[in-house]
Amino acid sequence: MTTQTMHPTTTYTSPDAEILRVDAAAPLEWLAAGVRSFVQAPGASLLYGALFALAAAGSVYLAWSFPGFTVAFITGLLLIGPILASGLYIAARQQQRGEPVSIGAALRLLRTRSANLGLFAVFSALIMAAWVRLSALLFALKFNTFNISVDGYLGLLSGNGDPVALAYFLLIGLALTFTVFITSAVAVPMIVDRDSGPFAAVQASAKAFAKNWPTMLIWATLIVALTGIGVATSFVGLVVLFPVLGYATWHSYKALVR
Repeated sequence: MTTQTMHPTTTYTSPDAEILRVDAAAPLEWLAAGVRSFVQAPGASLLYGALFALAAAGSVYLAWSFPGFTVAFITGLLLIGPILASGLYIAARQQQRGEPVSIGAALRLLRTRSANLGLFAVFSALIMAAWVRLSALLFALKFNTFNISVDGYLGLLSGNGDPVALAYFLLIGLALTFTVFITSAVAVPMIVDRDSGPFAAVQASAKAFAKNWPTMLIWATLIVALTGIGVATSFVGLVVLFPVLGYATWHSYKALVR
C-alpha cells in the first residue's frame, strides 16, 4: 500500500466516510501500488484479466457481425468490467488484511454485497440505456436507418462524414465517459469494502472527483491510455493491464475515502 500525501481538509458524505485531498502525482502512486498487488497474486490477477480480455474481444466480434448493436455491446462490456473488477478489489482487500488471495472467499463476500452491487448495476445500466437511445437517434438521423453498417460507423468516425454529426457523437460519448467515471470512480470499491448503499457510494465518488478534479482527470486519462494500449495489442495487453488498473482503483479508493 502506498502512502499518499493528504491535506487535513475533509468533506463528510456520511458519518463514516471522509473525502481526502490528494496530490496530482497520486495516480502514478496508485499505478505503482497496483503493480505490486498484481505481483503478489499473479494467478488470480491473470484470470480476471483473461476473462475481461475475452469479454472485450467478444464484444468487438459481435459488433463487427451485428454493427447495428455496436453501442449495446459496448454498453454490456462497460457493465461487465466493474463486476470483474470487484474480484480484484476483494483481492487487494485480502492482501491489505494479510489474508491469502482466494477467489472462493471473494465470491462469498460478493454474495453479501449483491444487493447494493445490483442496485449500482441498475443505476449504471440506466446511464448506458440513455446513451444507447441517444446514439440510436443520432445514427437514425444521419443514415435514415437503425440498422447501421460497419461502413457507416467507419465513415462517421473517420472524419469523412458530417462534422456536426461526428461532433455530436463525440460529445455524447464524452458525456457518457465523464458521467460513468465521476459516479463510479470509488463507488464500487466502497460498496465492496463497506457494503455502502449505492447512492452513498455514488455521492462519495462525485465528491471525491469534485474535491480532486485535476488529479482525477489525470487518473482518467491514464485509465483511457492504458486501456487503449490493451486494445491496440489485440486485447492481449488487457490480461495484465486490466488487473493492474483494478488494483490501482482500489488504492485510489483507499487514498480518497477514509
